[in-house]
Amino acid sequence: MFSMPILDVAIGLSFFFLLLGLICSTANEMIAAKLKTRAKFLDQGIDRLLGGDSQLKSQLYQHPLIGALASDVQDCPSYIPAEKFATALLDIVSGKDKALTDVEALREGVKNIGTPALQTSLKALMDSSADAAALKKNVEEWFNDTMDRVSGWYKRNAQRNAFLLACAITLALNADTINVAQVLWTNSSVRAAVVDEARLRAATKYRNDATAGTPANVASSPLQGLSTGEQELLGQLTGWDPDWKNLRAAHGLAAWLAALGLIVYNHGIGWILTALAVSLGAPFWFDTLNQFMNIRSAGRAPDEPRDKSSSAQQPSNA
Repeated sequence: MFSMPILDVAIGLSFFFLLLGLICSTANEMIAAKLKTRAKFLDQGIDRLLGGDSQLKSQLYQHPLIGALASDVQDCPSYIPAEKFATALLDIVSGKDKALTDVEALREGVKNIGTPALQTSLKALMDSSADAAALKKNVEEWFNDTMDRVSGWYKRNAQRNAFLLACAITLALNADTINVAQVLWTNSSVRAAVVDEARLRAATKYRNDATAGTPANVASSPLQGLSTGEQELLGQLTGWDPDWKNLRAAHGLAAWLAALGLIVYNHGIGWILTALAVSLGAPFWFDTLNQFMNIRSAGRAPDEPRDKSSSAQQPSNA
């Protein structure tokens, strides 16, 4: 038999980390879009794929099939389908006015490639292909294998940025896990409000893309992805007001440094716990929250009324 307050605190912490994770992932996506990070990593992958042949890469980006995918014909798009890459590359290699099914034209075109690594790769693909259609399929698989590695590069970069953002968000909001847990444990009204909002959030859907979990509706600013109630609860669970008052009350550099040291002493461990938890990602905490909510729904106290909204949200057996 579990204690409901303990479970509600666990739900509250999961919900708290989820909200910060949503802010973190939204901010990460905004920064990646602004810096065109996806396109840059794709460009690196294609550069390695083509053996550093800048001339061929420029021709590829200017090809109508690829250029149509980018905002600027000189830029690399954020995503290139394998079929379009293979068609465009073979079209360039075969030469002007030559059909993609002309195997001899493709072999002559490969001989004119100035990059030995790419020449070797294409020769190997041609030797293992029975006809032009098989060659095109092999080029697509070759491209997809490279893009798997590019996805790994992007994920590691996104994870590193997510941790840095988690640290920044933690400090900006003074998000102390230990303090939040104490508030949830001692303040039943706040705990109940958090559980109610967590139930609503758990009923929403979450989309996972190829790199990381992101909210289904990525807002133009991180906080716009949260409801008004969620923002109010974050304000109750975080904030710098008491600590700023102590800093303002300090007179003299020594007293100010002592007050600052006390703040770090009081919140340091809680900050570290928050940053580490948020860096696990919103999808992790979304799944964790749903698991806790399922446990709470299955094991509610006998005198606890069934929530009508939750019963309406239960999936059918169809």
